[in-house]
Amino acid sequence: MGLTDFRPMMRVEVDGDDISGILSPRLAGLTLTDAAGVQSDQVQIVLSDTELFGRIREPRQGAEIKVWLGHAFQLKYMGLFIADSFEVQGRPDQAVITGTASVNGETTTGKTALTEQKKRSWPQGTTVAAMVGKMAGEHRLKASVAESLREIVLPHIDQIDESDINLLSRVARDLDAIAKPGNGRLILAKRGESLTTSGQPMPVLPVTERGVSRWAYRNSLREKAGSVVAAYQDLGQGKQLECIVGEGSPIMRLKRRFPDKDTAQRAADTELRRLGRAGRALSIDMKGDPDAKAEAVLQAVGFRSFIDGPWLIARATHSLDSGGYRTAVEAEPLE
Repeated sequence: MGLTDFRPMMRVEVDGDDISGILSPRLAGLTLTDAAGVQSDQVQIVLSDTELFGRIREPRQGAEIKVWLGHAFQLKYMGLFIADSFEVQGRPDQAVITGTASVNGETTTGKTALTEQKKRSWPQGTTVAAMVGKMAGEHRLKASVAESLREIVLPHIDQIDESDINLLSRVARDLDAIAKPGNGRLILAKRGESLTTSGQPMPVLPVTERGVSRWAYRNSLREKAGSVVAAYQDLGQGKQLECIVGEGSPIMRLKRRFPDKDTAQRAADTELRRLGRAGRALSIDMKGDPDAKAEAVLQAVGFRSFIDGPWLIARATHSLDSGGYRTAVEAEPLE
């Protein structure tokens, strides 16, 4: 095994063409962010724009960019991004290309924006799988729904001047799930299941205190609650009732009124779990690891007794430049 086996490397394809050889001598930096939730994953590529290599032409907006990161013979696919913005700046003369996992226009293969506002209703009895499948098909995306969520039945939902991704984020929050576009798919994943879009388990990342360059732990009581209250309309009794989960103070009241008891109970349970996790956070800077992705499990070892154990990655930022390949992760409690 030679030194080249450990050299940071990348591969970039644009609309199916491998342009890594063109980018490599110009590369000033590449930053790729993978985040949980509706926050769109993003890649930013900074290139030298000097006459030595020839001036960079403005890329097509909507071009599809695929990125791999890692080391020689160990490149890992990081996702599909849509060219969203192009900037030229100086000095030094540089070009900055930014791509996002969400679609904000129409791509070269016909994918369309999830942010377009719509007005329609989803009838009571619609399953989660049916909702995500319909939305994905309308935007030329593939649907990816966790098995544990597919058959959940939804109440009547009015989508009034609201985008598909905003509505799906509301549904996901009540289910303790993650809704996001990624890799040409519309994803609804159960928080903490740590599965890839193809349903395979993500690798667990063992991280030791000695193996990182920087780390920080935080615990705040500000967001925590003792109990959660969700109100719903009981049609049989003709009045508003409440579901209460947890006990004691402080009390968190959900602002929305839910259409039935089951939906209210599910939303209250989800919010209590979320608040139970709130406040504790772990951030780590370490050598580049392409397996560090949102929703992957990080196993902390050798930090402190109250830190060691499993954490769920909420955001992973990968940086490749003249200083090498580095990864920064932000994690929250798994449970």
